[in-house]
Amino acid sequence: MPENSLKSAQAEGTYRGKLQINVTSSLGLIPIPDATVTISYTGEAGTPIEKLRTDSSGQTQAVELAAPPLEYSVEPTEQMPYSEYNIQVEAPGYETVLVSGTEILPDVTALQPIELTPMETAREEEELIVIPGHTLYEEYPPKIPEDEIKPMDESGEIVLSRVVIPEYVVVY
Repeated sequence: MPENSLKSAQAEGTYRGKLQINVTSSLGLIPIPDATVTISYTGEAGTPIEKLRTDSSGQTQAVELAAPPLEYSVEPTEQMPYSEYNIQVEAPGYETVLVSGTEILPDVTALQPIELTPMETAREEEELIVIPGHTLYEEYPPKIPEDEIKPMDESGEIVLSRVVIPEYVVVY
């Protein structure tokens, strides 16, 4: 999908979707309060459009963001039915995380969980998580064909290609 049509869909601004971020520690899913969350358009990481802080539960308030018209979601079209955003999360004592490609649909609240790694176990570099493009808009290699009949293991187990419901079950 051309980048300029993505920006125009994001910038239309008449339709809105919501985004709430849940920030936890990678060690035991402990909520991280007072983390700084910066939201920007995908492709424009240096230009923040929202800056939020997490509460004592590790959650941000739900923030409204621009989304394309709802009609794009109803029937297949050349236009992407969602907007894409980058989310950067920073907290003292934790590795910074950047999530690229969070999708926002109109009239829906998207929940984005983000786990931060404590500095003691960090890899000394910012963690980058990229959500790949949807299969409707990106080119992916074709699926690798599989044999319809799987070879039998020595255990005698057989994997069927479809679900089979037996007519009778004998219990001993």
